[in-house]
Formats: sequence, structure tokens, C-alpha cells
Amino acid sequence: MIKAMAALLTAAALLVSLQSCASPPRPRPSSDCGPGATCGTLRVPLDRTDPAAGTIAIGYTLVRHLDGSRPAQGTVVPNPGGPGASATAALAMYATGYRDLLRTHDLLLVDPRGTGVSEPLRCRAAAGVTTATARAKIVAAIGACGAELGDRARHYTTAAAADDIDAVRAHLGIDRLDLLGQSYGTYLMTVYARRHPDHVGSIVLSGAYPLRFDPWARQNAQALRRAVGALCDRSRGACEGRAVLADLATVAARLRRGPVPLEGGPLDEAALAGMVYQVASDDPELFGRLPAILRRAAGGDTGPLAALAGQVRDGAVRDGDDFSVALFAAVVCGDYPVPWAAGTPVADRPARYRARLARLDPADFRPFSPKAWVSGIPDRGDVCAGWPGVAATPSGGPPPRVPVLVVSGEFDLNTPVEEGRLAAGQYPRAETVTVPNSGHVPESGGSAASCVVALQTAFVRTGRLPAADCLGGVPAVTVERV
Repeated sequence: MIKAMAALLTAAALLVSLQSCASPPRPRPSSDCGPGATCGTLRVPLDRTDPAAGTIAIGYTLVRHLDGSRPAQGTVVPNPGGPGASATAALAMYATGYRDLLRTHDLLLVDPRGTGVSEPLRCRAAAGVTTATARAKIVAAIGACGAELGDRARHYTTAAAADDIDAVRAHLGIDRLDLLGQSYGTYLMTVYARRHPDHVGSIVLSGAYPLRFDPWARQNAQALRRAVGALCDRSRGACEGRAVLADLATVAARLRRGPVPLEGGPLDEAALAGMVYQVASDDPELFGRLPAILRRAAGGDTGPLAALAGQVRDGAVRDGDDFSVALFAAVVCGDYPVPWAAGTPVADRPARYRARLARLDPADFRPFSPKAWVSGIPDRGDVCAGWPGVAATPSGGPPPRVPVLVVSGEFDLNTPVEEGRLAAGQYPRAETVTVPNSGHVPESGGSAASCVVALQTAFVRTGRLPAADCLGGVPAVTVERV
């Protein structure tokens, strides 16, 4: 006990000294900010336990609330996800989509370290990787990226990004933040809330998943079966859920035996799984076309399916100014749960992975094989098999007792309703909303967007969920007749 208390006091003293080393915010050129915005850069420790590690510049953009006749009711801090995405690059999206909320609240965008204007993290090995790259190439590229980054990778964690947000908050003299996390942003904001609970006013999580989730994505497969059933139930007879799943199983088995050659790489069972995962989550129009495309493919005509695969690949996320594949890898492989025992050497991971994969119940993954399903999802399965570091779930204390709203899209397979409920269960005061006929982060576009933004706006202002009658007006997805 004495040693533990001494260590705690030493850490507290070290934290004070590190905070005093951070330089005051400095402006960035106004051309970087956008109209009505103020930019800044704050230097913070690269490693808050090791002053010798140096510093890193954290870029932010602050937009004051529109009603200047009154003080701001709060400061909203959003994160659009990734991991690897820039928050400041999404300024126009937030300023336009949440214009009503920004009448009363300031908007603070902070780029996580390694993204956007916070010294983007890059590695040559991952430069050509996209979210649609074949699994074997992704695993190899991420392993090579980890070797290239070496010890630097351990500084790019969700916990460090959360502490950077708090450093910006403190330097701007803001007492409490209203957190708005989307996709990976729900993970980041949950970590922030656990590490800095006294500085949280409210939390909105859209497209949420818990800190400890299933690396095998079984709940995502469950969501696929549920989403197909719901799509067809509202299709006015255009499709029947069990028949669509049967067609999907037929096509998956056929591709397992013999992939269809395509210019961007073969369409195999894993690529099909990734395509279905992507389409249901992100594009309701394509999801509505999927039953008819699968029926034709089950009958032997794979042309429309191949065309859809090409369309999905063309829209894949790539390394660039607004997204860092290296940061994606550092967070996924440094923070997320892995499907092998902690501390398993890199050389032993493939065999351990295959052994655990063989013990899984195939029924949990139907209509796909377990291997194909997890291989089709960019951040699950063996994606980190070659990463040299060791994963560790971010630490922190209990979450604050503040109002929390968790929003899930009914058709989202990326962060499904099932995971959203688990995310809500991490908080003592959380309410959940399922948005019908919608996919991943439903406020980001589509017919439900204005309704969801209105609900979120009211929740941030009042701490209470208003009547969600507008959700009843979200139209069913148009389904092409099978």
C-alpha cells in the first residue's frame, strides 16, 4: 500500500510537470480554418510518462456559437470515426448538419494525434492499402507497417488521443465538453469519459460499440440475418428474407470453391462478405438492389454481382490527407481485442488463430463460413497477426453519471444495434434509439438524417430524449423485385 501510494504521488507530480511543458496554443493560417473559425496548434508530450520522448503538435479548430448575444450553453466535441479520420476535415459537415445546435453551442474539432493537422502518421508499407484490399495483403501490410513504425507506434493510442483532447480543453479554458462520437469516435469518447469524467457534460454516441467487443464479429453476423429479414418484411413482396439468405449461402459456397476473377482482385467468399457488410451499412439504395443481384448470381449470372463488387471497391477508404492507414493500424492493433491470448508471439499467432477459428460454431456466422465473415471485415479477425506490438484495452475509471444517448442504425452491420446496446450498458444513465431503415451513423446522410440530428440536438441541450415521432416517417428502403 505504501509503495502504491508513493507511485501515485510520483505520477501526479510528473503529470503536473508534463502539463507545464506544453506550449500555449498557436494559430494556424486562417485559410486552414474555414469561415468564422479559429485554428490552433497545441504541443503536448508524445509520452506523458516519459518527457524525453519529445512532443507532438495537436491541431484543433474552434467555431463560436452563432447567437453571439448570449454565452454559449456548452462546447460540442465531435469525432467522425476511423480510427484514422481527421476531425477538422469534417468541419463543413458538422457546421452544416448541426447548424441548429451550433446556435447555442460552440464547436471544437480536435484531430487525434497522427491524423489531419496533428502530424499525420504514415508508413510506406500501408500506402496502397484500402478497406477493400484482400485480407492476406492487409495482414502483410499492417505487419510491415508495425515493423516500420517500431517503438513509435505505442504513442498512438486512443488513451493518448483522449488526453490530447483534454489538454486542448484545458488550454482553451473550457470546463465541460459535450461529446459527440460517431463510429470509432464512440470508442474514443468513451475512453475520454472514463479518463476525464469531471469534464463531461453529456455524451451522444452514434454507431456505437463497446470497449470490449467480439473480435470474431458474431453479433455483426446476427445483425446481417436480422437486417435482411427486416428489409424484405417491408418490401411489399419484392423479396423474402429466408430466400435471400439462402441465395447468399449458395453464392458464398460457390465462391468458396472458385472465386470470380476481377480486375481489382478475385471476388471470393471473403470479398462477398465484405461487400454485403459494406452495402448494408453504408448504402440503402444498393442494399435494396442486393436481393435481386443475389438471386441472379445464385442462378449462375454473376455479372451484376461483379459490377457491384467493383462499385464497392471504387468507394473504399484510402490512405490520404483525411485518413491515415498507419494510425488505423496503430489503434486497431494497439487497443482492440484480439482473437489470441495476450502476449502471443507474432510467429505463433497464425496457428493459434486457425485453431480458435476451427472451434467456432459455423451457425453463428451463417450464411458465410466463419473464416470468410471475419476476413471480410477490415478491423476484425487476424488483421493484426503480423503487428509486433501487444494489444491492451484502454484504461480509465468508471464513467461519469451524465446523460448518454446511443443511436444505432437498424441495417448497420458495422456497429449493429446489438453492439450499441452493449455500448449503452457501459454507462449508468444511457438511453438508446434504433433508427429504422438506416445504416451506419444515420445522421450522416439519407432520409433519417434530419430527424436524428434533431433528436441529438435536443438531447445535448436538455439531457433528455424528446419524443421520437419523426422516426416513424423514415421510409422503407426500395427493394428491387426478385
